[in-house]
Amino acid sequence: MMEVLPIFTNSPLRNYTYLIYSNRTGEVYCVDPYNAPLLLDLMKKMGLKLKGILNTHEHGDHTEGNLELKEATNCLVYGHTKAKNTIPGLDTTLKEGDICFSTEGESIEVWDTPGHTFSHLSFVHKNPNTILGIFSGDTLFNVGVGNCFRGGDPNTLYETIKNRYATLPDSCLLYPGHDYWENNLAFSNHVEPNHDFRDRFQKTRTEHFQSTLGLERQLSPFFRLGSGGIKERLTELGESFTDDRSIFLRLRKLRDRW
Repeated sequence: MMEVLPIFTNSPLRNYTYLIYSNRTGEVYCVDPYNAPLLLDLMKKMGLKLKGILNTHEHGDHTEGNLELKEATNCLVYGHTKAKNTIPGLDTTLKEGDICFSTEGESIEVWDTPGHTFSHLSFVHKNPNTILGIFSGDTLFNVGVGNCFRGGDPNTLYETIKNRYATLPDSCLLYPGHDYWENNLAFSNHVEPNHDFRDRFQKTRTEHFQSTLGLERQLSPFFRLGSGGIKERLTELGESFTDDRSIFLRLRKLRDRW
């Protein structure tokens, strides 16, 4: 059975790194290493051997620990084929459908999820019956989606959210690249005020709360494109729209300025 350990770094970017490991074999894969000394110390204490680094994309806050971890452990670095020249220490490129890690009937499968950048992967934790979790990098956050400032495209991001993330089961755990709960909840309240479920959730949420796709469908405006409240609010704000895509694009544009 695979275990997932989220590691929060209280940096200005509020990064998450994840260790995916097997208690049986002691093998571990690290998603988007941020603080290499912290990770090395933790893996030593847990008796884990780092086999590989899984980079969701090429931005420096997701690859910062690559070279130090690689030098210390001789692990391999994996990333998108389009990021050959931008991910430090990249050894092996990945494509849609590849299996990065498998143990005891569970596996980590690669999804190609462009939008935030065009060299962005998501890593899907699954067993033969269902998808258990997804490591989303900067494609999907709690109550939000990634920006498209540095090598991305909002139309492509819409397609990825609609055709990939919206298909995930409600029980699927979400492992985002950053903790942006507070700002994203504030923005969601701005574009869909008086949403009773969100109000109740905010009062009971604990720090670094682990979300699911089912919860995101209730909280995030980017999954609630058909909401009458959102449409009314966009009209109040002078934003025109015709369909779900245009609502998504207006929301992303508003969030850019939030």
